[in-house]
Amino acid sequence: MNARCTVFRPLGISFLLVIAPLLTGCATVIHGTHQDVRVETDPPGATASAGDQRITTPGVLKLKRKEKALEIVVEKEGYETRRVAMTRKDSGWDWLNTIGIPVGVGVGGAIGHRSDSGFLAFEGAATGAIIGGVALSGVGFLIDNGNGAAYKLDPPLVVLRLEPVPVHASSASTEEKKQ
Repeated sequence: MNARCTVFRPLGISFLLVIAPLLTGCATVIHGTHQDVRVETDPPGATASAGDQRITTPGVLKLKRKEKALEIVVEKEGYETRRVAMTRKDSGWDWLNTIGIPVGVGVGGAIGHRSDSGFLAFEGAATGAIIGGVALSGVGFLIDNGNGAAYKLDPPLVVLRLEPVPVHASSASTEEKKQ
């Protein structure tokens, strides 16, 4: 066996083990699993809530990108309650995981090849390249979609003008309570 191949194989495996975590879960690393959504109201001082979070406006809710059905509820005494449905969309950041394909192909091919004659015979290289390319990018996509980092929430900024509760509605409910 060629001495260079004997040395290259452990170095290739070491390289793959070091580089693989850096090339998987790109959206998780860059984008994160939570998104800050700023909520502003006119007048300020309303309570905005989503899930188990509550803030006083103006303020920021830290929402999980993974949630499919999120709604922000804004309430203030004397004003009508407002609801804002958040939409989950593909952020596009998870496509950075495709960087792992060429690296995985190269490293997997290098690790998978054998040489008995001094010339590089790529008998196992194809298998190594396929496994390396698919494994690196596939793991990244699974991580990002599993933890929600592959998504973004829309709108990222909620600005609401709160409307006072109509006088006749509040006086009618007061009269009902008296009876």
